Amino acid sequence: MRFLRALCRLVFGLTFIFSGLVKLLSPVGTSLIFQEYFSALHLGFLSGTALYAGMLLAVAEFTVGMCILLSVRMKLMTGVGFYMCCFFTLLTLYLALFNPISDCGCFGEAVHLTNWQTFFKNLILLPCIALLYFQRKKIDPIAAPAVEWVFAGFFFVVGVCLWLHSYLYVPMYEFTPYKIGSHISDEDDDADFVTTFIYSKDGENRSFTLEDLPDSTWTYVETVTEMTGTAGQYSDFIIQDAYGNDITPNLLYSDDAVLISIYDPAKLKARQWERIEAFAQKVTAAGADLYIASSAAGQGIPDDFPLEVGYGDRKLLLTINRSNGGATLFSDGYLSQKWTQATMDGAEFEGLLSDDGETLVLRNAIHSNVRTSCLVLGILLVMILIYYICKISYKGSSLNKLKRNKQSRTLN
Repeated sequence: MRFLRALCRLVFGLTFIFSGLVKLLSPVGTSLIFQEYFSALHLGFLSGTALYAGMLLAVAEFTVGMCILLSVRMKLMTGVGFYMCCFFTLLTLYLALFNPISDCGCFGEAVHLTNWQTFFKNLILLPCIALLYFQRKKIDPIAAPAVEWVFAGFFFVVGVCLWLHSYLYVPMYEFTPYKIGSHISDEDDDADFVTTFIYSKDGENRSFTLEDLPDSTWTYVETVTEMTGTAGQYSDFIIQDAYGNDITPNLLYSDDAVLISIYDPAKLKARQWERIEAFAQKVTAAGADLYIASSAAGQGIPDDFPLEVGYGDRKLLLTINRSNGGATLFSDGYLSQKWTQATMDGAEFEGLLSDDGETLVLRNAIHSNVRTSCLVLGILLVMILIYYICKISYKGSSLNKLKRNKQSRTLN
């Protein structure tokens, strides 16, 4: 039974850690998933809490997963994990049966599962955590209660810090097609759209094209547009200027072009507009092409804002840069750098624009690998440190217990 409990801790703990981490690395994406849930469950009045609800869930999953994996505060954490898993199982059963949303988002944008796949995943996790929960009194603590509480608090703080960093700055790792290093190309896009018109006569429906529409004896029913061919991964990448002209090629084929994407202009404050203006001046002074796109087609832009603002689809702008009003550098078609609202003031272009896109991407890839390696190494060191702290703590606790028992026997 000890081996089975260890296996359940491993499966459940690693799953919750991964689920929490991918949400912590994409706070805005997680908030969008929560908004979809609120809309599907007719809880639209909670949409304003989506960002913070996502944070609480991600931090909770990460903390519970780490604690269960390392057997910290098991009586409490198995209870929290058990009731969370019961709730998720019922929720995903509802999603699988009625399909109000297509993706549950349990693994963020890293892994996409259908609703039935998510339900079966929870059916695997539920027995694991149920076994741990109902046998929680048989699981020995790994350290003194005070030490275990310190560990649990440490995991919670790490989760909050990861969330804050990902929200204010560019995440250490992105799972979207528009992550740093992506090469935006429409070469694999051979999609075309065919429109047909459905008319009815004498109880019969027929399809007609624009060139052979029927006479007036037919009754119009509906218009059907179907896509033929294969849509490329970046087929939705379309940016227009303020006059409706397609400026996408200007971004893709420029040596250095910066796109400032504003997916919700109404939420930007005056100081944020001033920051965008100051950043734009840095871009033009450095010699790069500058483009600004908003999802509101001219709405929500301050009257005194001196720069021309074009248009882009809200979902596209939000995917390119999660920061509302953030900036993205395109170099020879490569997405080579990003700035959020929090990093715009300190942006430096000296030396950045002198390299080509591939060089910039390679440099960023090296930095990203170093950061990832440091994160993994840090987690391993923390786990080793926890092991030795627990060993020393329990050794001291056992010695004190033996001394007390010896003194008690001596007194008797």
